[in-house]
Amino acid sequence: MKEPGIELPPADIRSKNMLLCFFDMEQRPSRNCITQLAKKAEQLEENGVTAIAIQTSNIDKNILNEWVKKSNIPFPVGMVKGNNEKIRFAWGVQSLPWLILTLDDNRHIVTNEGFRLGELNDKINAAK
Repeated sequence: MKEPGIELPPADIRSKNMLLCFFDMEQRPSRNCITQLAKKAEQLEENGVTAIAIQTSNIDKNILNEWVKKSNIPFPVGMVKGNNEKIRFAWGVQSLPWLILTLDDNRHIVTNEGFRLGELNDKINAAK
């Protein structure tokens, strides 16, 4: 998580599922996904899921931060640095937005990826 500039205390990720959302703020479906996740943030935390959003294209960090603040995004939002395509390939991101859910075994094994936001509750329940 250090690559996209996200610093999380170990207590925020230990023994929790993690939901990573790779997105591009300049794409409407990606913005919609992040704002919908923001509405579910409290429910996610109650289910032991830590949400993290990662901007995948190079944009001005101030513009991203302003949008995050204006949109009331309650979870950490980072941005990849360097070669976007290489990083997306390394994470297996095939399209945007791209959701990845990890298991809470401290190794954070990927349990589901590339699913729609509407499937999130089912994926979380299956991971328990």
